[in-house]
Amino acid sequence: MTRARARTVLSAALLLAVVSAARGSAAPTATVEVEHRGTAFTVSFDAIVDAPLARVYAVLTDFPALPALNPAILTVSVRPAAGGPGVRVRSVLKSCIWFFCRRVVQVEDVVEPDAHTIDARIVPGLGDFKSGWSDWRLTSQSGRTHLHYEARRVPDFWIPPLIGPWAVEHTLRTQLLASLPVLQRLAATARPGADASGSRSR
Repeated sequence: MTRARARTVLSAALLLAVVSAARGSAAPTATVEVEHRGTAFTVSFDAIVDAPLARVYAVLTDFPALPALNPAILTVSVRPAAGGPGVRVRSVLKSCIWFFCRRVVQVEDVVEPDAHTIDARIVPGLGDFKSGWSDWRLTSQSGRTHLHYEARRVPDFWIPPLIGPWAVEHTLRTQLLASLPVLQRLAATARPGADASGSRSR
């Protein structure tokens, strides 16, 4: 891995940083690749979760409950997307690089084309990112779920040029890997087809 690769706390959304697994569950396995080019951070994440696809998908699409999955996510609000399908998800994140911390606002328009895909696009001008996108693809594998996640973020705030990118890379990798046992635990009790208010049906 070259020095250009960098970790980031900037991925949202999506996503998830508690370390305890469900008792008796197999530990998930995952790989993370992060890259920093210019001002953009990109990440590719693959994992296997020992839970059915519908339950994993229910957890990932319960947007108001994301703070329970990741303590770096302070608040999440959801409303209809402006002039298009899906919903607009506004997340307030606590982003830290060593001892430098700040609140970061991320606003995305999110669509769910089907029951195994989540596509999100940053809304420029409404948060702290110039541009970006993230895509989730879930595949069922004999009762387990393969997750494939790709994302790109271009922050609209200052990151220390020397240690900053390295610290961002380290944080993102740590958070993504630590999130999996939590996702697996929550998926074990998730109700497929229901959002936080219990009103969603597929």
